[in-house]
Amino acid sequence: MLSEDILYLSVRELGERIHGGKLSPVELAESFLARSDELGPKLNAFATITRDLALQQAHAAEKEIAAGHYRGPLHGVPYAAKDLVAVEGYPTTWGARPLAKQSFNYNATVIEKLNRAGAVLIGKAAMIELAGGLQAAPHLVKLAASPQYLATRRALRPRTA
Repeated sequence: MLSEDILYLSVRELGERIHGGKLSPVELAESFLARSDELGPKLNAFATITRDLALQQAHAAEKEIAAGHYRGPLHGVPYAAKDLVAVEGYPTTWGARPLAKQSFNYNATVIEKLNRAGAVLIGKAAMIELAGGLQAAPHLVKLAASPQYLATRRALRPRTA
């Protein structure tokens, strides 16, 4: 797995390194997927990990870039889309339990544009049901937590002897 120094680079810096041949889209996607496997459950970060799609897109980006076909600054850069956005072949639950099996046979326009740019979708980010409306409704996944929140919670936890 790539170092955290690499994983915390900006999108612009990742794109520049990929374009310059200093960073592999495949290695970057694999590292973000590994990190998502490790931290995603702790943070309730993902509704769905799109591992197969991400690796397919990363391999395609690497081949295209090596062949001189660079699509632009997002080519080979991993990202996550909210579970509100339709991705063909994957559940789009809108975070709501009654829609747990909902899927669409097309991609949302934003996903199509990111696909054309050569970006790499690693997953669908968890969200409050129906984009933040009904707090009392049954959540499909636990509410997401920030790393800062978890650190604070650990720091405030009473120590046992």
